[in-house]
Amino acid sequence: MWLNHLFTDAPIDFKKRCKTRIWVGSFVIVLGLIAILITIFAGGKLPVMYLEPGARQFLSRFYSSTGFALIGAGIILIWKNIRFLQSPGLRKKQETAETDERNRLLGLRCWAYSGYTMFLLLYLGVLASGFISLLVLKVLCVIAAVYGLLLLIFRLLLQRAM
Repeated sequence: MWLNHLFTDAPIDFKKRCKTRIWVGSFVIVLGLIAILITIFAGGKLPVMYLEPGARQFLSRFYSSTGFALIGAGIILIWKNIRFLQSPGLRKKQETAETDERNRLLGLRCWAYSGYTMFLLLYLGVLASGFISLLVLKVLCVIAAVYGLLLLIFRLLLQRAM
């Protein structure tokens, strides 16, 4: 199962991982281009279902900024991984850093702690949003429910895999 490669001591093919990251970087660039194209072709006439004052202008800036940020992130991801593939010394150093048990444990704990904190913040947001907007309350409830469901699904998958 693919989860075994993430959470066990299975050997990691670092070159393959770098090549996968290059493909991911390319996909991120395409997503950025799509966001920019939405802004260019829609101009100031982005279709907005819920009209608020300044919504179209905000969305136009948001999509273009997000698009440029994604393109930049994709280029950096591709550039870094090409460097790792071309330089054996740099590749070995990065491979050691990524496969070190302590670093992997730190990464897993970081994800766990930030996940728990996010779940707590979502709950606090649900409590506070009831006084602000019913729409925000419903959206946060759906996000919290999906997040809880994902936690349960991955817990079950990991119990089976390990």
